[in-house]
Amino acid sequence: MVFSLWGCNKEESAAEETTIETSEIEVPSLPDQVFGYSDLVFPAAWLQDPALQLFGGFGSDIAVTDHGATLGRVLFYDAQLSQDGTVSCSTCHAQERAFTDGQTKSVGVSGNETHRNAMALFNVGYQRRLFWDVRTIGIENQVLQPIEHPDEMAMDLDELTERLTGMEHYKALFIDAFGDEEITEDRIASALSQFVLCMHSYSSRFDAGLENDFIHFTAAEVLGKDIFFNGDSRCNQCHSGKNLFSTQPFINGLEVDYAASGDAGVGALTNDPFDDGRFKTVSLRNIGLTAPYMHDGRFASLRDVVDFYSDDIQPHAYLDERLGVAGFGVPGQAPYQLNLTEEEREGLVAFLKTFNDTIMPTAEWLSDPF
Repeated sequence: MVFSLWGCNKEESAAEETTIETSEIEVPSLPDQVFGYSDLVFPAAWLQDPALQLFGGFGSDIAVTDHGATLGRVLFYDAQLSQDGTVSCSTCHAQERAFTDGQTKSVGVSGNETHRNAMALFNVGYQRRLFWDVRTIGIENQVLQPIEHPDEMAMDLDELTERLTGMEHYKALFIDAFGDEEITEDRIASALSQFVLCMHSYSSRFDAGLENDFIHFTAAEVLGKDIFFNGDSRCNQCHSGKNLFSTQPFINGLEVDYAASGDAGVGALTNDPFDDGRFKTVSLRNIGLTAPYMHDGRFASLRDVVDFYSDDIQPHAYLDERLGVAGFGVPGQAPYQLNLTEEEREGLVAFLKTFNDTIMPTAEWLSDPF
């Protein structure tokens, strides 16, 4: 679960120390010709997108190499990165689900439920601060944390380097990636980061619609698109640009008092009432693949999410102003009520599903090599 990432932002919890024999070691099946990960680039339209130009330039500066990302792919899917050899990064980040796991909260080697919902993995190069509470800067500083977490993979990093050193197939992979067979924490982090940085998502029906004026959209999808971008719904004020995201954590009115409900988000780190319930604003790309929703997975469906933002935003002393009656100014305004009709709700759900990528969930170069 290397990526409770942006996702499995989990709180620390004590795990019993046990001695567990590792499972039988598997060897990956890789193509004779290494995939050209270093050739993967975002479309020109992305590079010219005003929102990404405004928010961009803050992602990881790690250079992706073909062999480095190949090694990262193997590490990502290898359960030997966990203490008992049963959990890999892909356990909580399944490719077909846009690298989430479909669970309200994930379960790792401890058998205990983790603290938050596993976040999706894609377009990480446009994200500087990671985890739901944005506590970590840079993917290279994030990828090892779930490996060490007692409820996720529970693996001591010194023990991990020793374990991988004893596996013959990793020698060649590290030589190809780094020039020699030495296995270190920094190299593991680099390879994993390179692979995750190659999880690009920009090939959806919505993207095709931008090119052909949405001629293949259904009437419901067109209605949903109009609602999303009409200004009154304010959807694209928090989920903007080509990546349909924001770099800022917001308070979105799930609770009147988040801390009292058990999770204060950023507020748990700062102890500042202004941050009570402040969580990372996720990209809406692949949103139809990543249920359940919110930091705690409380909403099982997109319809649940739409109904919440239409009718049920809770008052909060620092509710984001975009969700308040005025839509701008000071935070903490009375919640805005969209009061969408049944047709509008179903249309918005239909439109949100057009953000699902058509390539990434099945791409061979991102798949399990074991």
